[in-house]
Amino acid sequence: METLSFILGMSSVVVIAIAVVAVIGFFKVRSVEKQFNEYRQNFTVGFDMRIKDIHDSIHQVNDQLHRRIDNTEREVFSQLDSRLDKLETKLTDTIKNGCEPVRK
Repeated sequence: METLSFILGMSSVVVIAIAVVAVIGFFKVRSVEKQFNEYRQNFTVGFDMRIKDIHDSIHQVNDQLHRRIDNTEREVFSQLDSRLDKLETKLTDTIKNGCEPVRK
């Protein structure tokens, strides 16, 4: 009977120890899971903000490029218009007065 009581006592101590270790492990796992979720959320928020900043920068650069292209286009057409006006004036004058060798 003494051996049976000893075995039952030791078994109950081992079961209680395993239960305590399981509960401690459960709470540690929950704590680590909570920290992981916080890190993931912070990373996601930071990543989304970085993507938004890059997106805004790209749009800003795109707008600047469009403005530069529009300005360059205006300058080219202005130069072309000016040169064509000069050519038209020269041709009109040549038609009216004749060429250099033909002038009287």
